[in-house]
Amino acid sequence: MKAFVLKKHGEVGYVEKPLPILRDAHGVILKPVLVSPCTSDVHTVWQGSPKKPDLTLGHECIAEIVETGSEVRDFHPGEIVAVPAITPDWSQPDVAVNYAHAGHNFSAHMLGKSIDGAFQERFYLPYADQNLAHIPAGMDLDDALMCVDVVQTGFTAAEEAHVHAGDTVVVMGIGAIGLAAIMGAKLMGARTIYAVGSRPDNVKIAESMRDESCLVEVLNYKTLRSSLPEGMHPLANSTNSPVVNYVLHRTGTRGADKVLICGGNDYTLAEAVDMVKYGTGVVSNVMYFGADPEREDRELRNLEDPRNREENRRNTEIDGLLLPKFSMGRGMAGKTLKFSLSKGGRQNLERVLRLIREHDLHPGIFITEHYTGLDKAKQALYDMKDRKAIKISVEI
Repeated sequence: MKAFVLKKHGEVGYVEKPLPILRDAHGVILKPVLVSPCTSDVHTVWQGSPKKPDLTLGHECIAEIVETGSEVRDFHPGEIVAVPAITPDWSQPDVAVNYAHAGHNFSAHMLGKSIDGAFQERFYLPYADQNLAHIPAGMDLDDALMCVDVVQTGFTAAEEAHVHAGDTVVVMGIGAIGLAAIMGAKLMGARTIYAVGSRPDNVKIAESMRDESCLVEVLNYKTLRSSLPEGMHPLANSTNSPVVNYVLHRTGTRGADKVLICGGNDYTLAEAVDMVKYGTGVVSNVMYFGADPEREDRELRNLEDPRNREENRRNTEIDGLLLPKFSMGRGMAGKTLKFSLSKGGRQNLERVLRLIREHDLHPGIFITEHYTGLDKAKQALYDMKDRKAIKISVEI
C-alpha cells in the first residue's frame, strides 16, 4: 500500500508498505476517508526530534473501520468514525491521572509520532473503545474533521484557562487553533475577545464570530499603534508590544482576565504575562515552541563538558523562554501559567463533537482548500508549511 512518510529530517515522500495487521485484540484497522495535514506535521518534519525510519505522517482523520479486534465492543466494521489526534496509551498505570504524558512525555500523541499515522491506505489504532469517537448523526464531515485536533486544541486553551462568563480574553494567534479558541472562549461566556493576527482570511472568520453576546476585535500586530497608558511603569510592557499597550488601555490598565497562546514567537509568552491581570489572571498556552538548534547544541555541549561540569551547569546558555520579572511581580504576581497538550481520547472528542453539533457551530469553515487523493498529501503539507491555507481537507 502507498504511505506518505518522513524519510529523514526535512524530507518527505511516498513509499510502499505492507498492509497493517491487528496487533492487539483492543485495536482496529482503519481506512482514511478525510485527512488534514497539521502544523504539528510540519514541526515533525522540519523541527522535531528524530523519528523511526519511514514513519507515516498524519494525525487528523475521519476514517472507516475495516477490521476490529475481538475485545472491541462499541465500534464495528463499516462505521465512519472520528479519530482523535491525541490517542492515550491506556495500558499505562498513571493514564487516569494524566493521560497526555502517562509513562513518558507526549505519550498520548502517538499517531504520526511514535506509530504510523493516517496518511496511508490503511492504518492501525490501539485501544479503539477508548480512542475512537462516534460522529453525531447528520454532522458535516468537514466539521467533524476539524474537531479531531483543531477544535479540541482550541477548546483546551480556553478550558485550561477556566474562562468564565463576562471575561475579557486575548487570543494570540488566529490560525485554525486560535480561531477554535475564540469559538471555545465565546461558548464559555467570554464578553470581550481580542484576537491577535493579520492574515486576511483568518481575520474575516474571527470577525464573523462577533455578535451581541461577545465583542470579537482583531488586533493586527503589524499595523496596530498604541502607547503605554499614562502613569504606567515602562517595564509593564517588556517587549514594547503595541498589542500589550492596547489591551492595557482597553482594560483600564488592569489587563485581560485570560490570555490564550495559540500562535506567535519566542516573545509571545512575555507579552501574555505583561497583559494578563494580577492576582487571578491565567495564561494558557497550547502553542509549540520550536527549539533553537544552535542554542540547544551549545547548551548540550556545556552540560556534557566533563572538564568543569559544575561551573558549566551554573553558566550554561539555556534554550528557553523569557518571563519578565516586573510583570511577574518579582515572582509574586499571582498570575497562573499553564502549558497544555490538547485533550483527546474518545470521551473528550465525543463531548466536543456534541457541543459543536448542539450549538450549530461550523469549524469546517477553517478549511480553505480541498484536495482529492493520497497523492495530494505532499502538496497539502507544503501548503500548510507555506501558509497557503488555514486548513486543508484531503479526501482519500
